[in-house]
Amino acid sequence: MSVFQGPRLLALALAMLATVPAGARPLTLFNAMRDTPITRFSTADVDLMTQTVHRTLDSGADGVAVTWENPRGTSGGSVTPGKDPEDRKHCRLARIENRHRALQNSGSYIFCRSKGQPKGAWQVIGLAPTN
Repeated sequence: MSVFQGPRLLALALAMLATVPAGARPLTLFNAMRDTPITRFSTADVDLMTQTVHRTLDSGADGVAVTWENPRGTSGGSVTPGKDPEDRKHCRLARIENRHRALQNSGSYIFCRSKGQPKGAWQVIGLAPTN
């Protein structure tokens, strides 16, 4: 894992942990993530997923899923972009579905451009509200 890979994986893992109720104990948080695909992803899997998320948020059409697949492994998934529920200028919604072998997981997240810049990097700011 490269020096830059660790923080990216940690940010994605933390975003996925946000689905666990706030009152859960720390051990419960780790147990909740133990059997999720991202915990089994290789560096190549994380790179492919991250590239797909960023590319899809940059130019993907709302509601149209973009898939990714690691040809050397057993991981893949999809990213479906949408409008930010709060209609912020430099933010988008992304439904992310991942799998590794039989493990599957999905969630909807809000991403915003760093520092509100039109060409800034995308950053997870939280979970999408559920209806």
